Amino acid sequence: MSESLLNIAQIRELEEKYARILGTDELMKRAGIVAAEYIAKKAQPGLRVTILCGRGNNGGDGYVCALYLKEMGYDVTVVQVGARAPKSPEAQRALKAWENANGKLFFDPYQTEKADVVVDAIFGIGLSRALEGDELDAAMWFNERQALHVSLDIPSGLDSQTGTWVGGRLGCRADHTITFLAGKPGLFTADGLDACGHVHIDNLGISIPLTTSNLIEPVDFVHVLQPRKHNTAKHNYGKVGVIGGGSGTVGAALIAARSALFMGAGRVYVELLEDNMRLDPFCPELMFRDRIDPKEMDAVVIGPGLGFSELARRRVYECTEISGALVLDADALTMIAKDEELLSKIAHRMGPTVITPHPGEAASLLGLSTKEIQADRLSRALDLSVLTGAVSVLKGAGTIVAQRSSLSWINPTGTAALATAGSGDALTGMIAAMFAQHYELITSVISAVYLHGAASEGRDFGLLASELAPRAAEVLRKLRASVTANGIQRASTLSEHSRVVTHHIY
Repeated sequence: MSESLLNIAQIRELEEKYARILGTDELMKRAGIVAAEYIAKKAQPGLRVTILCGRGNNGGDGYVCALYLKEMGYDVTVVQVGARAPKSPEAQRALKAWENANGKLFFDPYQTEKADVVVDAIFGIGLSRALEGDELDAAMWFNERQALHVSLDIPSGLDSQTGTWVGGRLGCRADHTITFLAGKPGLFTADGLDACGHVHIDNLGISIPLTTSNLIEPVDFVHVLQPRKHNTAKHNYGKVGVIGGGSGTVGAALIAARSALFMGAGRVYVELLEDNMRLDPFCPELMFRDRIDPKEMDAVVIGPGLGFSELARRRVYECTEISGALVLDADALTMIAKDEELLSKIAHRMGPTVITPHPGEAASLLGLSTKEIQADRLSRALDLSVLTGAVSVLKGAGTIVAQRSSLSWINPTGTAALATAGSGDALTGMIAAMFAQHYELITSVISAVYLHGAASEGRDFGLLASELAPRAAEVLRKLRASVTANGIQRASTLSEHSRVVTHHIY
């Protein structure tokens, strides 16, 4: 089952429900214990730990964590930030327990001793204003320490829904974030990826409801993880057609085509609009045609390096008429943004349709600025699907897959190494390859997105787009080798590529 991502309203509803069932202090106690146990796995007893506690229940979690770390033999200091005491009754009781244990309490982090571990429990979810005053000073102190940085629930100052800094002001940046009850979208996209470090999700022993937003995990594309049968041939794995490669941009189409082959398509045909190339010497398995009949293909990619000639426009229109899968990228998306008739044809297609815009292309389609796209990536991805009727793949830090039905997924794999020319072309070819192998719509898209991101793991630069599909194929090989007689294990046990460790059982 996918890892659910909950918004603020859903989290609040869960908190209120289980406060009635378990008592008002129980969830805070569980959160503090979980945090203490996690920190104990990362740091030896006897080390100095300084915990920054805010005025709300997040600060209460910090006090409980401090108490349990102290009992485990750590030298713990708590700094009460922004007020002399927390506001909520639960957090006040946690402070009282800390005082009764003769715990060290300060009101200015700069007066504390050097710490080996610093913990951010200043603000949790729901922050609606930029950090300021004592809270901002505490966040800056936190970031400046040469120590292990841990945030409880969410790095203070980060919007838990969008992954942007509230008010545009930088807050705490953690090496590890221990988030409670369920994941939040903002932990896995935009600035959240740099703010959170490694994310550990713990449900505090609570049953988490199914939601419309989830993290992509290998269990979500279980059929792709089944090994191939021996008694098969190339025709079993379909035909992909790639149409693009205008003058000076042949490489984009070739990267998409090569990627489709590496990801398992049986045959790949290439139509270059403004080049008479007949052989790719680096991939002679590709078959070149003056004109591909898109109706004969199981999946068609159009857009990489396509250009904006009249021929290019006609080819995009023709591709909207096919019944097979259609993956639109790059120049094809720019055409759609400027042509209402073409947009209407895309929106009314009966066959599977996928668009793969980067934030700039998404901005053109929605008539917004790139900044507005990045300010709420999840919402904008959903808007793209409503506009086009297609499954949208909004590329970027924490790539988002969205359906018009409001279902969405955030990809937890990928690094800055994907910020290179042609990486998006590789993704389009990989998606098409999954369609050609007859996987269903969402399986095809989320498996390709996950594997594309996983192919970059371990690098933050120096990775060429042409290397992505071969590396993704190796990731897939390892995942298939992890299939057991009992089915598919969770992502965290299947692969090193997941950012998430989940669930604490009581």
